[in-house]
Amino acid sequence: MSGTMLFGYDVEMASQDSVGFLEGAAELHERFGVPWTIYLTGETVEQCTDAIRTCMQSPLVTVAQHTYSHVLLRSVYMTPGDGRPVHGAAPNFFKAGGTLEQIAAEVARAQRVIRELLGVDCQGLTGPWGYYRGLVDRPDILQILRENGIRWVRTNARDYRDCQPTPFSEQPYFFSDQGFPEILELGIQGYQDRFYWERFDDRSHGDSYQDYLFAMVAETARNGWIWNLCSHDHGTATKREFAEQCGWIADLIVHAKRAGLRFAAPAEIYADLKTGARTLTLSRLTDM
Repeated sequence: MSGTMLFGYDVEMASQDSVGFLEGAAELHERFGVPWTIYLTGETVEQCTDAIRTCMQSPLVTVAQHTYSHVLLRSVYMTPGDGRPVHGAAPNFFKAGGTLEQIAAEVARAQRVIRELLGVDCQGLTGPWGYYRGLVDRPDILQILRENGIRWVRTNARDYRDCQPTPFSEQPYFFSDQGFPEILELGIQGYQDRFYWERFDDRSHGDSYQDYLFAMVAETARNGWIWNLCSHDHGTATKREFAEQCGWIADLIVHAKRAGLRFAAPAEIYADLKTGARTLTLSRLTDM
């Protein structure tokens, strides 16, 4: 079997870090001809408009949103169970989500900013921080997303401890049971970035993040999985810093190509699943 890989980046710093990341990522993805998605906060769009517009000249880029100011759609309560600090707190960590009113305002404002400054009717959203089981029990939030034209999301992005990694058996699904069959959950499989790998990984796949990524390439190819990979624009103010922080992306693309993985944009996955192209594979994975 052959799997599919998506590259999605949370561009949220609204600073030179965002600009450097966009410049470095654009050059890298153009070199390899691999599609990529940028999940932008509204504040980043306002602060980095020109850099984003430059990226958008490439057909490889998909623009999606990350709320206006990075307000969480749901609270996150991380309970690692090992006594070690997480995000500076021990043994557990809590981050409150926004109110329903805040969420509605944040999503609508990000949509408006993206439309006015970038000329895009945005259809995708990634939930800040990500959540265990995503939005399966939040039809109230799904209704807000529907009203704002969102058709695909990345919100299922944590394990049962609200930690990482998200199991790869958590494959994309539509929110049909909740009454929103037109909204697709893509999820984030594995770790959201290297910093979570450093904190949570048991090193069973090797001693480096690259070891883990290469192992997941093999598993994705073997199982015909969809892997929606996430990274962030942290500490990447220049192309040099991008290369230092994100050099693993190029190595991963090369390795994934050799393994025969398909590279896709969210809209392609949406179309595949709507037409039932992957129904049997997803049904099998759901039972794992």
